[in-house]
Amino acid sequence: MEYGWRFLLLERYRHGKISLGRLAAELDVSVSEAMDFLAEHGAAVHLDHDDYMSSIDALRKVW
Repeated sequence: MEYGWRFLLLERYRHGKISLGRLAAELDVSVSEAMDFLAEHGAAVHLDHDDYMSSIDALRKVW
């Protein structure tokens, strides 16, 4: 069942229905791990402004 959910999320991302940040949240992983997930499945990563800003905020928290 989980595989089907992950596939659905992948397809929603590929078709622009959800952002990278939303994909990461739904998979319960970091944005970096979500990017790895996309790469493993041959999907291009599309960063929008919100995703970029979320990444900057995350970096500020760890530095």
